[in-house]
Amino acid sequence: MEESRVTRPARQAATLIDLVITVLILGILSAVAAPRFASTLNSIQVEAAARRVASDLNYCKKVAVQTSKTTSITFRTSPVGYDMLGVEHPAYPGQNYICNLGDISSKLSLNSINFNGTSTLNFNAHGRPIVAGTALLNGTLTLNSGGQSKSVIVNLTTGEAVVQ
Repeated sequence: MEESRVTRPARQAATLIDLVITVLILGILSAVAAPRFASTLNSIQVEAAARRVASDLNYCKKVAVQTSKTTSITFRTSPVGYDMLGVEHPAYPGQNYICNLGDISSKLSLNSINFNGTSTLNFNAHGRPIVAGTALLNGTLTLNSGGQSKSVIVNLTTGEAVVQ
């Protein structure tokens, strides 16, 4: 006599338990990764803003030397950004260069601005940094975004700006 074997059909779909376990694992992984992602995003945004500020400070200095005229950059905390007087906007001829850093991130803030105690820095016709007609004694500003911060330092002699 032959025994008949009962064969089950092959499993072709995921069960509800498989789906619940998969969703649970994905939820745990995303809960662990989300804070790191937010921190990394803030770090990238503050780095980008600091590099933009340093680049524009160096551009302001370059325009002063090229035109043999004093240029000025004034930082503001609300809305976060700066205005450059005597510097034509490269994309909008005839208009002063204005930068709103809030376009990079709404969390971005200027924590400290110190150009000899003011928020305005001038570059004379030789590209030297001056404030109210006197040599620059302190040239720093600090940007923050979500707990991350970067400083932009202006060299007191040359006027070159670097990110630290």
